[in-house]
Amino acid sequence: MENTTSKRVRCSDDMFLEAIYSSNTYAEISEKTGQKIATTMARYLRVKNTLEQQGISIPKMQRKKPVKSVDNIQNLVATAKRLQAYMDNQ
Repeated sequence: MENTTSKRVRCSDDMFLEAIYSSNTYAEISEKTGQKIATTMARYLRVKNTLEQQGISIPKMQRKKPVKSVDNIQNLVATAKRLQAYMDNQ
């Protein structure tokens, strides 16, 4: 049997703060620290709240924008039209 458990990624507070100050998105921080994006976002909020209580502000992070392709939009429109026509015929 294959062992599918993953090891927990450890990241020091110093490393995490360095990643925050050198990044613009949660995804960049996640890549630098090796943590999952959800973990990174939660930790960022905890660190931000803790530092704000001490009068220190940290850079605001943004979410990485998804890449939209024309095919996805055309497929979405075609599906919506097909469903609308189906609903109109009932």
